[in-house]
Amino acid sequence: MVETWHISMNDNRTQQLMNKDSVLASLIADIGDVNRNLRTDPLKSLIRSIVGQQITVKAAAAIFERLTQKINNEWSVDRISKLTQEDMVAIGLSKPKQQYLFNLIEHIKNNKLEFSQFDSLSNDDIIKQLTAVKGIGKWTAEVFLIFTMQREDVVPIDDVGLQRAAKRLYKVPDDNGKALLKKCQATWGAQATIGCLYLWAYIHKYNI
Repeated sequence: MVETWHISMNDNRTQQLMNKDSVLASLIADIGDVNRNLRTDPLKSLIRSIVGQQITVKAAAAIFERLTQKINNEWSVDRISKLTQEDMVAIGLSKPKQQYLFNLIEHIKNNKLEFSQFDSLSNDDIIKQLTAVKGIGKWTAEVFLIFTMQREDVVPIDDVGLQRAAKRLYKVPDDNGKALLKKCQATWGAQATIGCLYLWAYIHKYNI
């Protein structure tokens, strides 16, 4: 069963965000409540991100489904470690992604990544640990913070979709997207993730 993150526009945190940003407040009133699927299994979440790099959503879904079937939906270090190169090729993983996957497993085996400790770590510390794994960049780490850790103060500054949505929402098409998102992050503060969830909802509703 997929867990869902429900954001109510009447929640105190959402109301605080609306009080900080009148433009975003209008969007929230238009969108209403937001529901997003979570990726609560950290290993599965990171592997899904690696699989999905630089290919279409449809292709990524097909490869991920083949991987899921191959391991009988057993998302453990031991089970992933048993995959052979032939398995990886049959599943459809490129050589770089095979290396990324095994690098991730090695980091976990060597206790360089300890998911059980993540709740006590800062966003920056988690990003630092994750990006030490070859194949995991800052954007992937930030998305992990949002959809796996449910951290509420994250803005993936490099997300091109969010940049595009923000420029349209705030009617500043010629602004630098990264600079605009940094400004949003400063304004939104502790509710920054909620702001991003509404920008993503804006993208989906209006095909931005």
